[in-house]
Amino acid sequence: MKQKEMFDAVKKENVLSYSPYSKYRVSAACLLKDGRIITGINIENSSYGLSICAERCTLFSVYAEGYKRVDIVSLMIYTNRLDSMPYPCGAYRQVMSELMPMDAKVYIVNDQEMEEEYTVSSLIPHCFTPDNL
Repeated sequence: MKQKEMFDAVKKENVLSYSPYSKYRVSAACLLKDGRIITGINIENSSYGLSICAERCTLFSVYAEGYKRVDIVSLMIYTNRLDSMPYPCGAYRQVMSELMPMDAKVYIVNDQEMEEEYTVSSLIPHCFTPDNL
């Protein structure tokens, strides 16, 4: 049931993506233990390094709302494209490894409602953590 709510949220949020350069709209939703769903979008900038992916936008919003790692159940990443799946980049996988539980579910979906399911640990099996510092 919550996956359907997450899918509805990412599909609705996707139109807000600011992606004039890549034309690749991505949105994400994070499900929290209290049932709340927080969403985010990718926001591009002509100076590419200043852009932010939908996943980081979402996860940073989760923390900005006062939630923490232990509050996160799952994350869904969506693109309205039919020809690809919105796999998270390496930088975001590193952020996930620090800010999400390693066993949290990560759903990758597209406009055809094709879905793949992973865990954070399966997406970045040998991650750099604060323990490495």
